[in-house]
Order: sequence, then C-alpha cells, then structure tokens
Amino acid sequence: MAYDFWTTAAIADELRRTVVPGRVQQVLQVDAASLALEVYAGRERRYLLLSADPQTPRVHLLRDKPRRGVDIPSTLLQLLRKYVRGAALTAVRQPPWERVLWLDFQHPEFGQTSIVVELIGKWANLMMVRPPSPPAPLPPGGEGSRMSAHAPSPSEGEGWGEGAYRILQCIHRRGAALPGQFYQRPPAQVGVAPDAFDLTQARRLLQAEAPNALVWRVLVRGLLGLSPLAAREMVQRALGNAQVQVGQTEDVTPLVETVAAWVEMLRAGRWTPCLVRDAAGAPIAFAPYQLTQHGDAQLETLASISLAAEQFYGEKTQSAGDGYAAARRQVEASIQRAVRELEKRQAAIERQLRPATEIERLRASGEWILALATQIRPRQAELALPEGVELPPIRLDPALSPASNAAAYFKHYRKAQRAAKMGAPRLEALAAELSYLEQLGADLALAADRNEIDAVRAALAEAGYARQRKLARSETGQSKAQVQGPRRSTSQEGYTILVGRNSRQNEQITFDLAGPNDLWLHARGWPGSHVVIRSGGQPVSEETIALAAGLAAFYSKAQREAWVDVIVVEKRRVRRPPGRRHPGMALVEGERVVRVRPKEAAS
Repeated sequence: MAYDFWTTAAIADELRRTVVPGRVQQVLQVDAASLALEVYAGRERRYLLLSADPQTPRVHLLRDKPRRGVDIPSTLLQLLRKYVRGAALTAVRQPPWERVLWLDFQHPEFGQTSIVVELIGKWANLMMVRPPSPPAPLPPGGEGSRMSAHAPSPSEGEGWGEGAYRILQCIHRRGAALPGQFYQRPPAQVGVAPDAFDLTQARRLLQAEAPNALVWRVLVRGLLGLSPLAAREMVQRALGNAQVQVGQTEDVTPLVETVAAWVEMLRAGRWTPCLVRDAAGAPIAFAPYQLTQHGDAQLETLASISLAAEQFYGEKTQSAGDGYAAARRQVEASIQRAVRELEKRQAAIERQLRPATEIERLRASGEWILALATQIRPRQAELALPEGVELPPIRLDPALSPASNAAAYFKHYRKAQRAAKMGAPRLEALAAELSYLEQLGADLALAADRNEIDAVRAALAEAGYARQRKLARSETGQSKAQVQGPRRSTSQEGYTILVGRNSRQNEQITFDLAGPNDLWLHARGWPGSHVVIRSGGQPVSEETIALAAGLAAFYSKAQREAWVDVIVVEKRRVRRPPGRRHPGMALVEGERVVRVRPKEAAS
C-alpha cells in the first residue's frame, strides 16, 4: 500500500511529540536504501527508520534497536556521521499536501543540515542537504533556544529549500538528485487542496466524469495528497459505499463535509491509528484513521502510527518470501519507464488542445477584425466589439495591419482545429497503451514463478517497451519460460472455470476457448484476469457465479480490497477493441455486476 500524505502527516506529528527536541547519538545503515537514527529525547533512546526503498518507502519509529545491514559504509552514511551524529534534531517539517519530510539538525561544530525524505513510491529518495551559507554554530549548551516543534499549516507553501539548499549526498542518484546540485522539490501536483474543497469544486469534479466512474478514483485525480486508500475511506464514510459511482451520487454535501472533517483531523492532530488483517491474520492495510471500508475484516487499534507501520511492513516482509523479487523489480522498472514516457506524450498533446469555445473564438476574432478593419487605427492594441456581441475585446498586435492580425487569428484557429482533430485519436491510443501497461503490471504482481515473470517481460518487449531477452532452452529445445495453461477450477455443478494467468491467456480463454453462451467475468475498473465459466448456455447458480467472481477479484489488482465489483456477461457480448494492438484487451456491453470478496480457489 502507498505511504500517503495523511500517514506522513501523522508520523510527523508523532516525531514532534517524541524526538523533537532530541540529540542524535548514532547513525546506522540498515540496508542499501534505509538508514536509522538513534535519538536521545525525553530521557529515552528512540530509533527512527528512514527508508527510500522503492517498494516500501517509509519513516517511523522502531521498538528495538535496528541491526547494521551493510558491511561497507556508504558516502551518505559517512557524511551523516560527520554532520548529524552529535547534532540536535530541532524540527520535523512537511510541505503542504506532499509525501515529503524535512528533518532539521543543528550541530555545535558544523551548523545546520537537513535530511529530506521523499516518500514518493518508486521515486522515493533520501537526501542530506545544507544551506549554501550555513548559520554560525551555536555555543555549547545553547542549542535549546533555536529548537522548534512548529510545523507549517497546509496553507503555508514557502521555504522548502528549492534553489536554497545544496545536496551533499543522496541514497538514489537520479535526475536532479545529485551531490553538489541545488535541491529541487518534486513536481507540483495538479488538483484542489482538500482545505479548499467545497460544493462547487465537488460538483465540478464529478460533472467532468462519466456516470460509471468510481467516485473515489475521481477524488484521487482531483484532490491533492489523496491516496486510493484514503479516498475510498472518505467515500465509504460519506456515501456508505466505497465503490459508489458518479451517476449514483446526487448529493455531494456529505462528501464535502467528510473531506472537511479530515482537514480538521489533520489540523488538530487527532489520529486513531489502526491495522487491518484478513481472515488468516495477514495485514491488509494500516492508516492513521479508523478504516471502515474493509467490512468485517479484523481491525486492530494501535497506540501510534509508528507501531502500525512497523507491524504492517515487518509482517509483510516476513510473509513475502519472494525469491523472484530482483527479477520482478527489473520488469516493474521497465513498466514504470514506459508509463512515464506515455504520460509525458499525453501531457504534451493535452497542452496543445483548446476547448471548442476557444477554437470558435479564434475564428470569430479573425472575422470581426476584417469586418471592422476600417475602424482600426494605426498601432491600436485592442478592438472593442459592438454592444451585444458575446465576445471579449480582441487583442491586436500594434505592429501589424488589420489584415495581418486577422490572418494570425485564422492561423491559430486552423492549428487548434488540427490539434483537436488529431489529438483525440492520439489520446485514445495513448490511453489504450496505458491500460495495457496497467494490465502487464497486474500480470507481474500476480506472477507465481520466474516463467510468468519472463512472460511479462516478453510481452513488454513485443509491445516495444523493453529489449527482448533470449530465454534459456530445455533439453527438448523448448523455451524454459513456458507458462502453465490457464488456472482451472470446477464448481459443484460440474462447470469448468478458466482463469487467465496473463494477457495472452486472457486473450486465449476469451476469444479461443470460450463459447458464445459461456459466462465471462472480470473485476470492474481493475486490471486482472479474465474468467470464463464453461456453461454452454446452461443455467448457472449464483453460488457458481460467486465462486468465479471471487476468483476474478482475487486474480486482479483489487486482490487486497474488502469488496470488489465484478462484471458478469455472456461471452458473445465481449469483443475486441477496434484497431486493437495488444492481446487481452476487451470491450463489453449489457453486463451485470456482482459484489464479492476476493477469494482464491480451494486447493
């Protein structure tokens, strides 16, 4: 799960209460991407973990002293031992609506430095920064006068170091994050700040979406600092159903009130940390607020958000045991690079697009300039239109003649028209590419062995997003990366249920193996496996449909959700998208939806 803004804010509050002010007594490197500080505060030694692991970036206190995990000290560790060991931890700060923490230190000999922890998923980083001209060191025993536990409110946005702090060292070198460079903030988010979210903003966000769009997804795209977990919890509390659609939402007032309550929780620091476990006792999620979206899952209230994070990540790490983690990370990195490239192209096209009203205004402006050319004086900068014309005054280039000004408007009009005509299909194609990459990401997450991971790598290469690797061959001459056939289960009625293991198998079971009257299932709104009940048009009980729907939910990206909506439709109503380029993509019509808990087939 993502370490989101709200969890980061709760951690920041906890650190201000427990280790600020404090003195750093030791610095350890736990692993290649994680550090730990031993801080003496409140007459107690506390251990603070700072991790920029791309899979599990996090910051939290530890109950026990961590062990050193590397034999050779890194350059960053050596610098921290020089500038931070023996220094006072004076403040913990968090930029507005960002998953970033600043830990400020004051050393009696070397002055001020800061550790910046960016908890931004796969782009997580940990940097040591310093002002270009650090203030003079404090006299021994005088550091207390400068200590502060103040944290800026969400509305404050200044003083976060861009262009003012120089990077001394970082745990991951990428982009502008290089030693000697000035620190640059992560790219600004686009959206509405939760403390500015009102009825007008809520209606605007929902009206811009399709009726079948999930409200929580709209909130993730439209509000700053919101993770899927937080968005689903807001919708669950406001509307009583985390999976409610835009078309089912008539009154947005409860949603606005719920967001306002969360902002108040943030400002007051009223956190209620919890950990949610599934029926087997495995951790599903944790949060600094009570999670109600997981139905009757086990909910454990904890004393601190650090304790919740430590238990969640500790138990997940122990239970994972993924022997293919390195191979999985390599393929995941290739997928993420492809996604970033497509998103850049998408943003470039969107910047060129103009609303239809703006395009029409360009044409009308050119025509009005020609119509009123005799009234335009030399070097006139603006043309006022006759009363009753619903257009603003037209700007003119004083250096051009009326005819040239009109020609310029017509040129912009034709360019905007071409962009609109060509941009829509290009954006549609890019959206299809992104959907396919999302599906490959699901295939990778669900891959059970090295062959299935290599199959995702091969699909990525075939789509042109990675290099094709030569696969080792067995003694019979066949590729060792042969993936097993589709998963098979049998219902109590004797119907065979097929579950695709990846995109190619999804294509195979849907369009080659399934008959037109068989039932087809898929987790709605999530990438994942196609599921087919081989019924041949015979009646299928709701128990069998629930079994197959549970498999569709389990073998999807919604595997950890409490409840999942699953599409059920006859296979004859499933078709390939027009102009499809990639396997496993499908369009459906006339479907019904059942809500189930994700459930793996009994062995």
